[in-house]
Amino acid sequence: MSETEFLIGRSGLNLQDDFYPDDMPEEWRFDYYSTLFKTLSLSIDTDEDLDQIFEEIEDTEEEFELVLSIEQAQLTDTQQLATLLSEVADYQQYFTLFCELDQAPKPEVMALLKGYRICFQSTKALTLDLTAAVVVGKHLSFNQYPVLYSSEVWDEKQMRAYLEEASSVNTKTLLICKFAESEALNKVRIIAELLGF
Repeated sequence: MSETEFLIGRSGLNLQDDFYPDDMPEEWRFDYYSTLFKTLSLSIDTDEDLDQIFEEIEDTEEEFELVLSIEQAQLTDTQQLATLLSEVADYQQYFTLFCELDQAPKPEVMALLKGYRICFQSTKALTLDLTAAVVVGKHLSFNQYPVLYSSEVWDEKQMRAYLEEASSVNTKTLLICKFAESEALNKVRIIAELLGF
């Protein structure tokens, strides 16, 4: 049996299907979402109330991993990055920073990220002092948990193949299906459970 544990979620709380009850206040969406899904990706400069989300993560005993994504342009501008990080620095134990890149960050950027949980995803190998893995053609560089981020819409056969290949990492893995609605996320979760992950 694989040692992999998948935490499955999506990018953003704006599910378009009938996931949220019609009369539910918008500020309750994260609490409702986190009862069913165990990871969520938000941009680091999101309009969501991050303070409220961090407080809810802090107050729960349930396992939940928040991923704050950074654009490559934000990552290469050290002044902008320092400003973005200053807004979330007090909560760094509650999230993983994630960025899709095509080249390794500069040393001064890596110095700014010291003490944060990070994961980079690239189409080519990056030379960094981080754990490396290759899954479905993506090179992951991480210091805690790998984050697999996909904007593809999969059918059930593709979901199974993706999970089976990703299980080779043999660790807790955060799987972000960017545009997935709740039905697709539930299917991924069920397939992962049936496969023993």
